[in-house]
Amino acid sequence: MQLALARYRLLFHHPFGTAHGLRDGTDSVFVQLSNDGLHGYGEATLPPYLPHSQDSVHEELSRIDFNRIPLLLTDPSAALTPPARAALSLAYYDLISKEISVSISSYLTIPDGARSKAMAMVTLGHSKLGEIALKLTELPQMAVLKVKLGSADDEGTLESVKSLDDRPLFLDANQGWTSVGQAMKAIAVAGEDRVLGLEQPFAKERWDLHAELRRSTRIPVYGDESIQGLADLERAPEAFDGVNLKLVKCGGLDRAMVMAERAAELGLKVMLGSMSESSLGCGAMVHLAGMAELVDLDGPWLVRNDPFCGLGLSDGRFTLDGSVGVGVRPRSGHALDWIPIGA
Repeated sequence: MQLALARYRLLFHHPFGTAHGLRDGTDSVFVQLSNDGLHGYGEATLPPYLPHSQDSVHEELSRIDFNRIPLLLTDPSAALTPPARAALSLAYYDLISKEISVSISSYLTIPDGARSKAMAMVTLGHSKLGEIALKLTELPQMAVLKVKLGSADDEGTLESVKSLDDRPLFLDANQGWTSVGQAMKAIAVAGEDRVLGLEQPFAKERWDLHAELRRSTRIPVYGDESIQGLADLERAPEAFDGVNLKLVKCGGLDRAMVMAERAAELGLKVMLGSMSESSLGCGAMVHLAGMAELVDLDGPWLVRNDPFCGLGLSDGRFTLDGSVGVGVRPRSGHALDWIPIGA
């Protein structure tokens, strides 16, 4: 088995704004595992608000003994950070699945639920009011519009969106609010009958505010930054109705599956999210769509230099071109600069 790494920066069509700030793209580290002419691919996408960077993940993966990858993925004491494990495990499972000609969901025994129930979302980032109309015309027509809030003019943003778009809304403040009153006002402006959910409105440590909001509205409240792993998930029902699972945050597709299963047992709604991954990372999460109510995997439509292809959209649902491994492939013309490791 051979290991290669590639640094890459995914670039947005437009600068993308959240309560964390405005950025033009996202640094990533891609992994390639090869054996007998077959290649498996993985991805760690690293927005600047994470405690990990492109340099740290690249260095971490450069030091591993890739002949011990199966042990690294199964040993609870293996000290891989979540982004490094997410990228390495995806490449490994993609390769093994291709070697035995099955999908990655079949290899990992991911439940083959009714994927049609999961509603696809597309995200409108922080925007100047005069930009909203143009951005809405450029976004794919997914079933639900996710609106990034937590800026100085949330009310103006929502009023503009309401006048231009009639889809159900999902409100994401990215920890940008400090009071329940702000959340309740946003719901009122958006229209309670149109809002499908609220995502991480308050700081990740403010479980008390999330619990108070949950008692104040019938709109489901989803945790993102507050719920990093299984330990956080166990206490989630105290303050949240649902959880946003992300490949890099969970540490891999296999761990995301375990968390989705446990969330269902706890009575939590499941949302699949991303950190603006390419078609590779988002395509991997599509395999969990049968375990979710909402699917927020629009990263490939927001970037202009996606190095993979094969993730599509049909009648508002995500599709994958391939039937083995993840189901995506490297895109011609967007070659990654692979650096062999340990050669």
